[in-house]
Amino acid sequence: MKVVALQANSTKRECILALSRLASWLLERDVAVRIPDDSAGRIPAGVERLPEDVFLAGADLLVVLGGDGTLLRAARGAYRHRVPILGVNFGTLGFLTDIDVEEMIPSMELVFDGEYRVQPRLMLRADVLDEEGTVVESVVGLNDCVVREAGGRSVDIQTSIGGTPLANFRGDGIIISTPTGSTAYALSAGGPIVEPSVQVLMATAICPHTFSVRPLLIPAQEEIEVTYLSRGEHVYLFVDGQFVIELDSTQRVRVRRAQRLIHFILVGNRSFYEVLRSKLRWGGA
Repeated sequence: MKVVALQANSTKRECILALSRLASWLLERDVAVRIPDDSAGRIPAGVERLPEDVFLAGADLLVVLGGDGTLLRAARGAYRHRVPILGVNFGTLGFLTDIDVEEMIPSMELVFDGEYRVQPRLMLRADVLDEEGTVVESVVGLNDCVVREAGGRSVDIQTSIGGTPLANFRGDGIIISTPTGSTAYALSAGGPIVEPSVQVLMATAICPHTFSVRPLLIPAQEEIEVTYLSRGEHVYLFVDGQFVIELDSTQRVRVRRAQRLIHFILVGNRSFYEVLRSKLRWGGA
């Protein structure tokens, strides 16, 4: 690897210190190091600061230091520039970050020795359509797209899959998620956990006012459309809990798999099921 990009949660001192330590380790090995120009802390000489929208161009690897929120933000840029991601966990659960900070340097040594796995994962694309069907906004996400009323009020939701009407219901909203996002908001809403390599999308209603509306798994090549029927409500589209678009009553949301996959770098031999057992404490006391 000739160029490695680093992106950290700049609000956590331990992330900033770890970024500096990893940058020094990479520079000692004659690897070019790039970081976003808004990165905090004292950075070793020789590290190149670039605007966030271009610092990934031409990089061989992106190392993200933080929790799942930091990685979700970084994933959109990694997807755009086709750069694989390795996550270093400084958060709590850390489903998306593969290694802990204590393992950072040994894990990087394994990566440079070629001892790693590449795991492709689905990304979502959410399009906001006007009443003529023209796309007026479009954004990609790794975890999920959520349509809901921001103030906590219930809304009337209409859904269709592949152009076929599916369900109308009243509730707090709906989550459309990838397998990666199945352990995020969708899990809290009663959705299933799905192994990341499975090629499906999930639709999970948020607190529906009927027991008949249940979580649904559909083939990843299908499109899901969501329209809200309530009037006078402030309804929003949230992508990965970060990108927010306010919808008006003439608009609908179309969610489908993104054009490409994103690639995660995994070090070691832990399976997804071992991670689940550890993170969710399924092993008991």
